[in-house]
Formats: sequence, C-alpha cells, structure tokens
Amino acid sequence: AVRGNEVVLFDQPRPVKSLARLEGWTPESLLDQALPTMKANFFDMGASASVFPYDPV
Repeated sequence: AVRGNEVVLFDQPRPVKSLARLEGWTPESLLDQALPTMKANFFDMGASASVFPYDPV
C-alpha cells in the first residue's frame, strides 16, 4: 500500500476467489464481469485511522 510518502507491506495474503476467462481479460471485462463476481468476497479494510493512528508521513 502507499500512503502519502510511506510504502507499507501487508502480511499473509491468501486467495479467496479465482476467475478464469479463456479469451483473457480486458479492463472492460474486469470491470463488467470480474469485479461484480468477486465483490461478495472483498474484505472491509476499515478506516486507515484504525490501522495507522498517525498522520501520513
């Protein structure tokens, strides 16, 4: 993640959903098909203030 002048590394990413498309993905197909399909699996990251209790550097 990037926040102001900070670069932050988050730990333990795990796949929760996978989609394949034989003809490949375009920006439009990602917006029209992939994102709506995956939306239910998005994780609420909460407000950055709950993770970073200080102003951006």
